Amino acid sequence: MESRAPMHVVVFLIVVCRGLSVYAILPSKGDCVPVEWAADWNDFADIYNRYPFEKPGEIVDGVAVRDIIQLAGLAWNARSWREITGLFCVSYGPLMNGLVGDNHIRRACDPILSSLKQNEDSSIYKDCLRASIDSGASDAFDDPLYLYYSYNDDIRNIQTVPNLAPTAFELLDWVGPSPFSFDIYGACSALRILLSTSVADILDRVQEITVHPLAVVLKSDLFWRICRKPDPTDDEILALAIVNSISDRPLCQFVSTIPTLEASKDMATAIINNAEDMLTDTFVCQQLLTAWNNNIRDGYFHDIFNMITGKTLRLTRDREQLCSDISEAFSPDSRNTPTEYSLPQGAKLDEFRIWNAPGEFLPGFYFGDVLNIAGAFLRADTLRDGLIQLCDVSEEFIAYELDPKYGIPSITKMCASLRGGQFSDLDDACLDSLSKLIGYRYSYYRDLVDSPLSMRSFTIVYLEAIGVEFYRRLFQPTRISPEDTCKDLDTYFRSDNNLQSLTLLAVDVALREVIPIAHRICKNYREIYNYYDRRDWSGTFPAVERDVQSFILDHFGFVDREELCRSIAIGIDEKSGRATDEAVARFKEEALRFLTDEQRCLAFDLPFRRLWRETGSRVSADEVFSTYTGYNSAEEACKELRQFFASKTCGGVMLGSHPYMLVLVIIQVVLATVVFVQ
Repeated sequence: MESRAPMHVVVFLIVVCRGLSVYAILPSKGDCVPVEWAADWNDFADIYNRYPFEKPGEIVDGVAVRDIIQLAGLAWNARSWREITGLFCVSYGPLMNGLVGDNHIRRACDPILSSLKQNEDSSIYKDCLRASIDSGASDAFDDPLYLYYSYNDDIRNIQTVPNLAPTAFELLDWVGPSPFSFDIYGACSALRILLSTSVADILDRVQEITVHPLAVVLKSDLFWRICRKPDPTDDEILALAIVNSISDRPLCQFVSTIPTLEASKDMATAIINNAEDMLTDTFVCQQLLTAWNNNIRDGYFHDIFNMITGKTLRLTRDREQLCSDISEAFSPDSRNTPTEYSLPQGAKLDEFRIWNAPGEFLPGFYFGDVLNIAGAFLRADTLRDGLIQLCDVSEEFIAYELDPKYGIPSITKMCASLRGGQFSDLDDACLDSLSKLIGYRYSYYRDLVDSPLSMRSFTIVYLEAIGVEFYRRLFQPTRISPEDTCKDLDTYFRSDNNLQSLTLLAVDVALREVIPIAHRICKNYREIYNYYDRRDWSGTFPAVERDVQSFILDHFGFVDREELCRSIAIGIDEKSGRATDEAVARFKEEALRFLTDEQRCLAFDLPFRRLWRETGSRVSADEVFSTYTGYNSAEEACKELRQFFASKTCGGVMLGSHPYMLVLVIIQVVLATVVFVQ
């Protein structure tokens, strides 16, 4: 018996150590990293103690590049943003608390760390709302330009951001961010995206999108104030007359009830429907024109009306005739077919003055002709068919009369692309025409003519549109306000999303805009290369271009530029010009592979060394890399990057934080004790 005791002790120690080893796992090949959800708030470094990178790889005292990468790797596979916030609080909470002061960071971190330790749910809604009020962000939600401009109270009360955000979200859901760069690229992109869409669908979508902002205006006190004025202006009288003539009930009576948003939407829908009916229903049309005549005191408006339409608003027979012409032009059963326009014999454009005769837009081309063209356009099956109608009417006139005399570029190529269904060629023709039209007329935009059109840049407005699209897809919001935004953040904070899901979405949104731009660059690569090469006075462009191209090919795993461009071309939808879902998924996977693939990670090393060599510095690339990263080589950094981004937290090391782990330890200790006693 005594001879067996030492063996029992050995077995006991082995089993106990095996049970307790649950809490001592190291990050390797996807293993989990134990985290104690607690922060030592009295332990923070003095970041002013030494210069940045005085110690290799250490940005400031206590903040190393290696630690940041490890934290990012854990956040990449974390089970929620609550856990990611806890990781930040544990790692850098004390440091940030010392910098910010007044224990602001600690007050935010303590509830989160406590909930993680006890494995309980937590909410950031109240803290988020309090922060938005304290920072003044809630005022910016009402009017983001309030800090820069002084607005009329009527306009500010509309609360532009909360109420008009749904319209922006609907537009982005329809056509994406590309058209909202508000440049020639955005205009041509919108044209190509909508080209194969039916005109009826476009009108229905426009109506759906218009309902909300109109309802917001009706619900605001803008009209309520007008209705209460004892002596409204002529413009206000006209606005009330127009709305009353096409609404189901008097506007002032409606706004006096302080309507809800839903009631305002119903009213807005009725107004839009009645406005559309005006085009085909002579009774509604005459009702509207009569209301205008009865409520407009300013004779100038009557003169403008006569100048444009060729009709006198005060005359009943003219109103009836105009409504009859409108109905005939826009009726679905109309047989009016616009004919090709050409200058009448002896007419000279140089001597013509628009509206010199009432209703005359061009020599021999009157308001009735405009109605017929508009009606034919709206009756077309698709937007492309409608534009072909415009080409049939105006192509020869623009090409042979306006182009030579006024510098307006010919539309022959664009019309040929429309008729042939060549959407890509139409995109090119659109850019070419608009660039020359704008560039030759306005010196500020001269670069549009001189620079290659294939090189689209990301304007500030374009980047903002992409950012809004990212926000829309991240939270799927129905409206924006401090309360709604904080609710969305709180829901996301407690969801099973992490840094990986956030990054994947961000890359997805970006690639949908980058891939079409890359496709255009691929098609005209030599033109772009020659343009920048001619403007390179230093002679370094060829080397930089080679290094950048080499990095892109290595990073995405392609042999040469031709293979990359073929892959991009396959991923472009021929009709819309947008990136396909398959292409986005493929490039997204390749773009992030460097995080877990050491060889793909090393693709960063060679371009870095080449670029550093171009600087002519006497300091070696290895020394620079070591100083700013703390790693001795790129191989070492990539190996550790892969390990960090394959690791995840174990969920805590506090006894009781995960009952099943505690039970496992207890069982193994009991078994060891039984063996020892025997």
